[in-house]
Amino acid sequence: MVTAKGEEEHARHRCIDVIRGPNGTAALVAVAAFLVFGLNSTETSALPAYVMELGGGPFVASLQNSLFVLIAVLLRIPLERVVVRRGCRFAMVLGALGYTVPCLLLAGCSELWQVLSLRLAQALGLAAFQPSVSQYLTASSPSPVLGRHLGIVRFATTASLMVGPVSVFPLIVEQGYGAFFTALAVVGACGTAIACALPGRKPAAASKRPAQAVPRSDASDAGSLQMRQKALLLIGPFLLASGYSVVMNFGQLLSRSALAGFNDGVLFTCLSAGGLVGSLAAGWAADRFGPKRAVACTIAANGLGLLLMGIAVGPLPVLTGSLLCGAGYFGGIATLIAAAGTSLGGGASTFLARQQSGLDLGMIVGGLAAGLMMQAGLPLAAAFSTASAAAAAALLAWGMMYPRRKDA
Repeated sequence: MVTAKGEEEHARHRCIDVIRGPNGTAALVAVAAFLVFGLNSTETSALPAYVMELGGGPFVASLQNSLFVLIAVLLRIPLERVVVRRGCRFAMVLGALGYTVPCLLLAGCSELWQVLSLRLAQALGLAAFQPSVSQYLTASSPSPVLGRHLGIVRFATTASLMVGPVSVFPLIVEQGYGAFFTALAVVGACGTAIACALPGRKPAAASKRPAQAVPRSDASDAGSLQMRQKALLLIGPFLLASGYSVVMNFGQLLSRSALAGFNDGVLFTCLSAGGLVGSLAAGWAADRFGPKRAVACTIAANGLGLLLMGIAVGPLPVLTGSLLCGAGYFGGIATLIAAAGTSLGGGASTFLARQQSGLDLGMIVGGLAAGLMMQAGLPLAAAFSTASAAAAAALLAWGMMYPRRKDA
């Protein structure tokens, strides 16, 4: 009996060690991200129609999401200090609550101004949660598996795009928006609880090793190289998100013109399916071959996918393009984050928040630019082709300027 009790205690401690180890921690982060990102993506998809039902026009319905993202970008500046002082787990919990509490309040709202105010208040969630996930993984994952861990979390967030709307949207028809927002608040509360259960991680302290004397010319060259490297790590997410925004804003129009006879959602299903595969494959490739080749492949896939959708000569190239675009976008973001985490060391935490802001700004700029092009009378193909050309320019700059080292 004593032996059995000892074995049970040993098994319990072993289970705790596994959960608190890098792989177990990454799994918990993936579950929390699946729930919280699922809340945000499902709510983002439903709000435009709800705003219009409450009397807002199409412009207000689209403007609310742009303002939501813009406020989040501005909030990240003061939140960087919070992450430095309190750690990434605190920022994850704060972000999850920033989504969940307003969502619970939305369940009792029926006025347009109330809905818009609470949606903008959720910008705290976007500002704190998204970058803190990457920061936490960078701090807790060993460099040889960082790309895979980021790929797994990106896989989870992409899966939430496929599962969330299909699972929760029926509540709107059956019981109304109050039940819809209540269900999302429960999902957010579960994500918050998992974030609270994560081991505490704080940004790594700067190395205290004595500085070695470096010739001034070599130091200048190294500084110039790091500046170019950082610029590419910021421009990459911006351009990838710009192209993705074109698809998210005008993919339904493309479906109606090029996929006659298909369900409008099939393009987005292919986009998400490509993202699932791309996230895992790109994360593995970043660890195996280094960020230079992994990121280059994802940017190329994204650009080719946008070009195929822009050509729009039939269902097959459009659906193939959506698969490639999804794989390139989600895989590219995972590998760019991994590249920043492995190459910048202790300074990665603040930079990852800025990288997320670049991604969010790309989402705003891409959709607005495509809308202006169409407003000026240009065809939809021009918007997709322009996004593809931007990806080609990013690929060229990446290939010429990013260092070839595996740990860069």
